[in-house]
Amino acid sequence: MEHVRPPYIYSRLRPPGWARQAFLLVRRETAAKFASLWFWLVASALCLMAYVYGSGFAQTFETESVVVTADPLAGLNMLVVAFLGIVLGLRLASGLSWEREHRTLEVLLVGPVSSSMVVLAKYLAELVVLAALIAVYYLYLAVGQPLGTGVTGAGDFAGILANSLFVLPVMAMGLVVSAMTGSVRMAVVIYLALVALLAAYEVGLGLLRALPTETMSLFSLSLRALLEAGAPLFHALSPVAGIALLAQRLVTQEAFSVPQLLGVVALTAGLLLLSCYIARWKGN
Repeated sequence: MEHVRPPYIYSRLRPPGWARQAFLLVRRETAAKFASLWFWLVASALCLMAYVYGSGFAQTFETESVVVTADPLAGLNMLVVAFLGIVLGLRLASGLSWEREHRTLEVLLVGPVSSSMVVLAKYLAELVVLAALIAVYYLYLAVGQPLGTGVTGAGDFAGILANSLFVLPVMAMGLVVSAMTGSVRMAVVIYLALVALLAAYEVGLGLLRALPTETMSLFSLSLRALLEAGAPLFHALSPVAGIALLAQRLVTQEAFSVPQLLGVVALTAGLLLLSCYIARWKGN
């Protein structure tokens, strides 16, 4: 008589679905990150930034009678979010490269896990880390009150999370660099060079816009016109443009528009798709 294997045996032999694969990979990544010294060093750096900023804020207004109408945390929140975006993008830039150098990526791809799933899981893991670090930062603001009692409100945490949307593209850029490069050193150098070049454009354009036209030379006027002509396309494609928008909002106190939010989301999705394509094309 032929032996029939029970159905539950077949269910155990089947490879996990994409949702289960993503969960297992993200859990693997986040567990390693939360257990590392790096995570707690970055969390401590955020608290130190808040302490230093709060000390300077208190010293500025302790002898002056000034009514503060703007959000005193706006500048600190922008610095924290920009810092986290660049640092986590650097971590993503070295993620796949580190896996290649230590031969762990080959082990993952031997099983029923695609290269696209590995790439997306790394990004999702960094999003979890981003949310955790923002939570640590906000907890310090709420408990430590570095800017004084009553400055930190319940709605500040949601505002910080909303600001973090604008650093998602620079994090995704790190993933693209990681998919392209074969070593951690090369990935770090390329990522930092790209961030510096893109930031230099934003800073240069901002400085030229701030100069009065009557005081500018012919070269400066021509350069400003050239940079202004390419600004719409550049801001639509530059991962660093989101950080520039955060800095601009700090000065203008204007709310973000729906097209700006949609543009950030679309650019992030495009960079993630590009990193998946590159990883698949390279056979990783």
